Amino acid sequence: MKVVIFFLFGLICCLSGCAVPSLEKGTPGTGSPASAHEGMDLWESCDATQAESYRNAADQDAKAALRGAACYAYLVERGSGDLVAAENGRKLAEKAVDAFPKSAEAHYLLGYLTGLVAQRSPLKALSLVPIIEREALAAIDLNPRLDQAGPARMLGDLYLRAPEFPLSIGDPALAVEYFRQAVELDPDQADNRLGFIEALLVEDQTADACRQLQNLWQTLAPEEDPGSVWQRGLDLQLRLCEGLEQN
Repeated sequence: MKVVIFFLFGLICCLSGCAVPSLEKGTPGTGSPASAHEGMDLWESCDATQAESYRNAADQDAKAALRGAACYAYLVERGSGDLVAAENGRKLAEKAVDAFPKSAEAHYLLGYLTGLVAQRSPLKALSLVPIIEREALAAIDLNPRLDQAGPARMLGDLYLRAPEFPLSIGDPALAVEYFRQAVELDPDQADNRLGFIEALLVEDQTADACRQLQNLWQTLAPEEDPGSVWQRGLDLQLRLCEGLEQN
C-alpha cells in the first residue's frame, strides 16, 4: 500500500487555517501474526460492502479486522471513503494490533489510517501525531521492507511535514535519514526517492537532491527515446549536479 505523501496536510492546515483537500479473514487474541495475513494483499481492491462485512465480523474474527482495516484504507485512498471510513478503518486496525501485536501489517495500517484521519480532521491532527510515530516505528522494527519500505517512508513524511518543536515532532534532519533508509531498502519505489529529494531540499542539501533526482529520472527513462532527448536531458542534469557540488 502506498503511503499518501501528503497524508498530514490536514495537520499543517490545522495551524494555518487552510481547507483540507480530498485525495484522489482467527479469533481476537489467538493465532499467529503470520496466519493473520497469510496471502493478504495490503493494496487489494475492495468496495464499501466488503468493508462493512469485515467490520461486522471483526469482534469475532481478528483476521476480518485486519482485512477490514486494509479495505477501508484502500477506499479512503482511492477517494471513495470519507472521515467516517477512515475512523472505521482505524478502529479495525486497533483491534488487529491488539490481536496480533507482532504483525507489522497491523501496526502499519494503524499508523496509515491514523494519518488519513488526521488529514480529514485537522483539529485532531496534532494529538494523532504520536500514534502515527509509534505505529510506524513498531512496523519498521517488525518488517522494514513492508509495502516497499512503507514504514520508513511514513516516518520520513511525518518528520518532514509535522510542525517542529515545541508544537510537535517535526524534524527535517530525521526525515532525511528515514527517507534515505527507504531508498536503500527499495530504490525503485518512486515515492521513496521523491520524499528523499524533498527532505534534502528542505535541509538545503541541494547537490545531493540533484543527484537523487538524476537517479529517479534514470529509473523512469522510456524504452524508446527518439533523438536521445531523454539521455541528453540526463547528461545536462548531471552537469548541473556536478556544478552544484563544486560550489
